[in-house]
This record gives sequence, C-alpha cells and structure tokens, in this order.
Amino acid sequence: MLVLSRRPGEEIVIGDTIRLRVVAIDGNRVRLGITAPADTFICREELRLAIERSGRKRLGPASLVGEQANRDRSER
Repeated sequence: MLVLSRRPGEEIVIGDTIRLRVVAIDGNRVRLGITAPADTFICREELRLAIERSGRKRLGPASLVGEQANRDRSER
C-alpha cells in the first residue's frame, strides 16, 4: 500500500484519468473530491461491503443516484 500525505487543496493522480483532491480536513474526517470517468465505479468501503454481503455484484443505476450526486458535487 502506498501512503501519501496531502494538505487541503492538494491532489493525488491515479493513471491518466483519476484525481483525488483533499477538499477539507475536520478533526478525524477528511473530505475527498474525486474526478474520474463516468464509467468508473466509486463508492465508500462500507457500501461495497454491504453490496458483497447482499450477494449482488454491484448496485444498479437507480441505487447510484446518491453516489453520482456526490461525484457531481465534487467536480464543481
């Protein structure tokens, strides 16, 4: 595992198309902005685990509305 330190406003680039930006740090919470292609599946780890436990391969498009809204907000 690669571990990097970043300050608010700084970014990490993954490949040619994915960027992670530290938007804010508040106590023990870090807000990340993610810019990625629309076909890249992005979700919180606890949501991914819930998907696995439910036996589903992945959430359907209707279930991703909240995740997409969060993605859209982070790209502003």
